[in-house]
Amino acid sequence: MLVVLKKWFTDTCPVCQERLQAESDFACTTKSCPQGHYREEAYCTLGVRVTYKALK
Repeated sequence: MLVVLKKWFTDTCPVCQERLQAESDFACTTKSCPQGHYREEAYCTLGVRVTYKALK
């Protein structure tokens, strides 16, 4: 049961299902696939979320 709950809160790449790597700074938080399939940028101060798919 705990494994199922953990999967709901883990961000994964929609293409290869690997865990996303997160980086953050003052302006934004970036989550990206290690293979380069997917990238998501969140600008909390602006309330904006940008998603890039199929970066290769």
